[in-house]
Amino acid sequence: MTMPLLLSALLLFVSHALPSWPGVRPGLIARLGRPGFMALHSVGSLLTLGLFVWAYRAADGGDVLFVPAGWAPPLVALVMPLVFLLLVARVTTKFGSLSAPNPPRGVYRITRCPGSLGLLLWALAHLNATGDERRVALFATMAAIALFALVKNDLVLRRSDAGRAFRAETSLLPFAARPGGLGAALAEIGWARPLGGLSAYAAMLAAHPWLFGVDPLYWMA
Repeated sequence: MTMPLLLSALLLFVSHALPSWPGVRPGLIARLGRPGFMALHSVGSLLTLGLFVWAYRAADGGDVLFVPAGWAPPLVALVMPLVFLLLVARVTTKFGSLSAPNPPRGVYRITRCPGSLGLLLWALAHLNATGDERRVALFATMAAIALFALVKNDLVLRRSDAGRAFRAETSLLPFAARPGGLGAALAEIGWARPLGGLSAYAAMLAAHPWLFGVDPLYWMA
């Protein structure tokens, strides 16, 4: 693995972390205006992502840091439907803002950070099923970004009365707190979101060998 991949991974993390850290974003918006901040943030994120993709493709696999356990690939296949459900539910459920979140509803009755938690589960499951330096760098970077988002969001929630109330009613770990009960959460999630998540998972299973050169179900052969 080459140094450019490590440096691009660090830049990718910083491009996500620094502009969203509490206090930094408002200061940048005050100086640049919201359109200017959004433009700078978007361009910076795309550039660092492009640099990371280029460095990843240019690097060889590198040394094998560990040999995945035999149960690691099947675990990915079991975890990914949950990941897609969390992401679909996050995108399709209104949250409000971190300073003024809506009352917990749907997936937010199960976990208050479904998007970041889904990304973290994806990264850790794939990290556990790899072992070469290049892919470890990829999934470790994604896990770091997800962990940062979890910490940052929790800090921002603590800064307002509405955020603290939302935090008190919900939990990070799924099912540790269920405002309104599990039945209410499942009723509000409905059937369309799980169906959408499973459909997205099936599509990824089909496209994965073409997109990434790896059959995620190779262990079944």
